[in-house]
Amino acid sequence: MEKKESLFKPSPLYHELALLNAISDNPNATQREVASIANVSATMINKYLDKYESLGLIKKDYSSIKTIEYHITKKGIERRKLLSIQFLESSLYVYNEAKDQCSTFLKEIEAKGFRNVLFYGAGEVAEIMVYVITNTPDLFINVLAIIDDDEAKIGKKLVNIPIISSTNINKYNYDGILVSSYGHSKTIISKLNNLNIEKTKIIKFFEEDN
Repeated sequence: MEKKESLFKPSPLYHELALLNAISDNPNATQREVASIANVSATMINKYLDKYESLGLIKKDYSSIKTIEYHITKKGIERRKLLSIQFLESSLYVYNEAKDQCSTFLKEIEAKGFRNVLFYGAGEVAEIMVYVITNTPDLFINVLAIIDDDEAKIGKKLVNIPIISSTNINKYNYDGILVSSYGHSKTIISKLNNLNIEKTKIIKFFEEDN
């Protein structure tokens, strides 16, 4: 499985929200546990905790000489609410941008006569596109099935769409096969060519992969 890199790079605000969430949800957690939950390095955890304590966002309770419990303050709770809203706003912006790009692409292929399609790649791209199709009233594309080479996925469903093997492609009366994978798109296209799928029926969402 390919390693995924998050678009949301950890920033000071991200670390602040993550730590406030970790402390609020796990008041009995140790420093090491808080660092792990919030994805903060063990070498930086003291710096962050001391800073947020000085700002009045958290407080430390010493249950013993060696045991420290961290609690979020009322000010910290309000700060957490604000940061959560800001993070949600940023996430929604990225989501809507991706949704609009998918919608535009799907309308373009629909205009070219691709109405009944197969997807190749039962991953996040396929899931988002199926969601866009389902929730766009003026988009009339029917996803017949989703092809995948992972035997563990075959026979299951993705958003109520059956996942099939490439050996079952010819069982479907399709207008085109949309390659819904980025990391493996070249491999998939090569495989479709070897299966003698007409090139005019191969739809590329990603022109090339890296």
